[in-house]
Amino acid sequence: MKDYFQSAVDDTMRLISYNSVQSSPCALSPFGEGVGRCLDAWADIALSLGFAVHNEDGYYVTADIGDGETFGILGHMDVVPLGEGWTHNPLGEIDGGIIYGRGIMDDKGPMTLCLYAVKELLDMGLEPKYRLRFIAGGNEESGWQCIERYKQVDKMPDIGFSPDADFPVINCEKGLVHYSIVMDAPNGLISLRGGERGNVVMPYCKAVVSFPVKDVDGVTVSRNGDLYIVEANGTPAHASTPAQGDNALWHVLGALAESAGGEYCSLRDALSNDSGAGVGIAMQDALSGALTANVGVADCNDGKLSLILDVRHPISVSKEDIAKMISARLNAKVSIVHYHDPHYVSEESELVQGLLGAYNDVTGSNLKPIAIGGGTYARALKGGVAFGPGFPDKPLTIHQKDERISLDDFRAMYEIYRGAIKRVCFR
Repeated sequence: MKDYFQSAVDDTMRLISYNSVQSSPCALSPFGEGVGRCLDAWADIALSLGFAVHNEDGYYVTADIGDGETFGILGHMDVVPLGEGWTHNPLGEIDGGIIYGRGIMDDKGPMTLCLYAVKELLDMGLEPKYRLRFIAGGNEESGWQCIERYKQVDKMPDIGFSPDADFPVINCEKGLVHYSIVMDAPNGLISLRGGERGNVVMPYCKAVVSFPVKDVDGVTVSRNGDLYIVEANGTPAHASTPAQGDNALWHVLGALAESAGGEYCSLRDALSNDSGAGVGIAMQDALSGALTANVGVADCNDGKLSLILDVRHPISVSKEDIAKMISARLNAKVSIVHYHDPHYVSEESELVQGLLGAYNDVTGSNLKPIAIGGGTYARALKGGVAFGPGFPDKPLTIHQKDERISLDDFRAMYEIYRGAIKRVCFR
């Protein structure tokens, strides 16, 4: 008898072995060789399982089966940078009953489990109610160009889910905006550099200043002639949950404020919080909860300090109003460089109730839908929601070193996806 779960594990490990961080465009994909090879591998897996497959020039891969109205299952094969400090192979390792690797949770593992869940249900002789379409994107972490390309050449399904967030079911996603903030640098700040992505809590930051800096906890201070170098390490985390990380910029700004006071204190107070209070945008509403803010990238040259501020805002406020609030508080030039508008699907919808019922049945829970700050492909669907893979009672290691999940939890995830897809998509 075929072991669908073990086959899914094996193929997931194959996908994780590709370093699919976005890189320079090539013949395989506009998002780089690693992304292109990973998309090709996922296409091979889907084809071997009987799906009709199409690779859209390395932007994304679709895998179809069944007839009728289209039900979408959307995920991605690209990943955030591997980062430093892993204790196991970031390109895939199973040790002590735990699977390690960049993408095991976000999003190679869940997408492969869903693919095999459909295959198992079909092999059981069940008939799908929809044409099931998997869309595996190559640019979710760096701009959604894959989804934009899809919308240009094909019709997006109206309903579906994205296995790229948390259980039990996410029916509300906050607005997601990356603001570019440019302001005059404080006196004495020669250079500052930290972070690579707005959607990751800054793991390292370095500043060079022209004044002496106190040696305080959390930073390393060195001297080069008349200049002082201040460095700090933090803990990366997804910007939708910034409290799970430790922003290195906060440590650097704290040391500079302790040493120079004045405008450095103002800058520290403005940027060293994840509620947005320092830049005048702390807010919340009943449906989507509280706003979060994360300075993911900082750069200072030629007397100008440039920041990328990742904001996840409640559905009741606009991104333009938030930009005005930030600009007024910081006396800075603020522009929107990337955004996804808020997304909401009624808790009473058939899709939400079906997915939620499957999750509660498998886990023995009685949970309700939730709202998140994360941005998933569910936003691309008029009636789409996010569904897993993060369990509410487990540490979430997405975007962190040692991204991982136990084999037992991975199996439970498979059973949830199989049960949900059966309930929602099959007769």
